[in-house]
Amino acid sequence: MRQGFMLIEVMLAIVMAGILAAVLATMGYYTVIQGNTLKQQNSKTMLEVIRSRLLNTASNPDNDAYFELLKEVNATVPVVIGLGKDAWGRNISYTTYDFGTHNTNATYADNNTTSISPNANVLGRLLSRGEDGILQTNATHSSAQGDDILLEIGIGETNHMKLYNGSEVSTQTRGYNSAIVALSTDPYPASPINGTILFLRDTNVTKIYDSNTSDWIQISP
Repeated sequence: MRQGFMLIEVMLAIVMAGILAAVLATMGYYTVIQGNTLKQQNSKTMLEVIRSRLLNTASNPDNDAYFELLKEVNATVPVVIGLGKDAWGRNISYTTYDFGTHNTNATYADNNTTSISPNANVLGRLLSRGEDGILQTNATHSSAQGDDILLEIGIGETNHMKLYNGSEVSTQTRGYNSAIVALSTDPYPASPINGTILFLRDTNVTKIYDSNTSDWIQISP
């Protein structure tokens, strides 16, 4: 009889151990899922912060009415930005494009021949490889592929940022109206967006671009 009770106790112990192991395994599985979900959200936030810093450091070294982003370093974010890795600890991919005059400036974007996005008016692209660590999005994709995280920086955002001295640009719209400050002797911006405002500071003349007529219309004085 005693041996029978001992056998039952052993069997119960084995069953309980199995249940406990299953519970712990399930908890571990959901912990991993929650961890990766949190890392995905944190990576998105990191891309937004990097974009804000890139916009804040954008400049127009060519004086061609186009602001440029800091140049990538081996397809990664420049060290001066202070952030360059996603929440998984992997390098964030970064590419730039210069819509204006080609230059050999060592600090700012000078690529004006190789497209970085099929979307219009994109100055820069930030990409996280996501949870799987595999970069599935390339320059021909208009949106993120797989679990990649993509954030694009539009040409209008740099002008908007510089004019209003903001600390963050929340919209990801590429083609909203922007304003440009230039000299009357400067070349007019190429491929302007409809509604772009141009202020010529040496003559105090303000013009607006009308895509219907493909012309700059003077609105003041």
